[in-house]
Amino acid sequence: MRIRSSIFTKLFSTYVLSSIAAFLIFSTVLYVLFQQDLKGDFLSTLHAQHEQVERTLQLAYEEGQNKEAIISTLGFNNDNSHKNIYLYGENGELLHLFSDSEEPLHIEQEFIEQALSGNPVNEFVNEKGHRIFLMVSPIESNTLVEFQEKVLVIALHGYDSVAKSIKGMFMLAGLITTIVATCFLFLVSKKLSAPLQTMNVVAMEYARGNFDRKVKVAGDDEIGQLGETLNHMASELASLDNMRKEFVANVSHDMRSPLTSINGFVGAMLDGTIPQQDQKRYLHLMKDETERLIKLVNDLLDIARIEAGQVSIQPQNYNISEQIRKLMAKLEPQLTKQKLEIEIQSNQDDDLYVFADKDRFDQVLGNLIENAVHFSPQKGIVTVRVLGIGREVSISIEDQGPGIPREELSHIWDRFFKVDKARSQKVGTGIGLSIVKHIIDLHGARIDVESEVGNGTTFSITLPMASKIAKE
Repeated sequence: MRIRSSIFTKLFSTYVLSSIAAFLIFSTVLYVLFQQDLKGDFLSTLHAQHEQVERTLQLAYEEGQNKEAIISTLGFNNDNSHKNIYLYGENGELLHLFSDSEEPLHIEQEFIEQALSGNPVNEFVNEKGHRIFLMVSPIESNTLVEFQEKVLVIALHGYDSVAKSIKGMFMLAGLITTIVATCFLFLVSKKLSAPLQTMNVVAMEYARGNFDRKVKVAGDDEIGQLGETLNHMASELASLDNMRKEFVANVSHDMRSPLTSINGFVGAMLDGTIPQQDQKRYLHLMKDETERLIKLVNDLLDIARIEAGQVSIQPQNYNISEQIRKLMAKLEPQLTKQKLEIEIQSNQDDDLYVFADKDRFDQVLGNLIENAVHFSPQKGIVTVRVLGIGREVSISIEDQGPGIPREELSHIWDRFFKVDKARSQKVGTGIGLSIVKHIIDLHGARIDVESEVGNGTTFSITLPMASKIAKE
């Protein structure tokens, strides 16, 4: 079974390991520096002792003291139990030893010979597991009297005890620092990971379809921004989910109504309920319902292909004015039924040509003009303007319908969105305008909408004008 590591565990472990590593490096460097400083202190002490021995010997020889007096004076000066003094003659023989230790320290003959040649030795030696600092240096006489003593050896035994006490202090300080730092880092890690853990729980709720929960944002840092992003995502998902539910209901209704009508008409014809002379009229009704179903299915297929990125355009130069006239002709029966008028206005004497995908723009203009016709009241007017402005062509479709509330204008391009929430009119499924917007975006063109409740709606499209050579 794999154990999942939480963000808190990762943060806490990273912080603690980093802190321990930094402390170890710091302690090691500090301890090395301390050892160097301690060695310097020991060396200063030994140099002072060396000078003291030289002065004692000089006074003793100047005053003509005998050997016993000299030894007595040197022994009196050696008042430190952690220090041993050795005096050697010019042949390397041991002349005097001043030590409180039961067993005197063995001094390497190599050190004595090196000092006799004028090269002092300062170094640590190991003696029965203890480090002892040795200073082996020649004795110089500043008087006319020649000293018998030629080499002074001073051994300090206290280095290990001092180093161990300092090492213990370092370890105690490190232990206390580690405990305090661990507690502090625990709290910091908890504080940093708590919002992320909360976001994880909330995100799981979003995955289950519950978009009501929100993340409490308590700052403007990256975590706070992530919380705001999650809240915004929840709002968008909730909106999309509502539209999806409405879309399913709308599609179900739009498919059930014509299917029910067709089924009823076919059943009535089969059992002879509809007279022979009326069957043609009912067949036309069935054809209209079938066309509604075909348009619905085509819209669904188009939006699915658009979302899958499978829709492409193939622009060409063509006559946009002629295309609009053909669309008007197709809508003639519906215009007559609703007693509507369509006006085509242009600021050019000749037809206008554009550079666009003719088939896709036939779909765009068909959607927009059909919407204008459906939403316009009886005896109303639908105005289509085709204007040449510089090197662009502007096409606007204006109706006299109920208009769109200002707060809903920004949502009309969303999938499944319908202004007519009550479905008082059997018009569309809320994906027609979404298809229009996607096709316009693929062309790199622009579409604008202006609407006022009670005063109709105007959609305006701007396309590049075709070149004159292409038009000819």
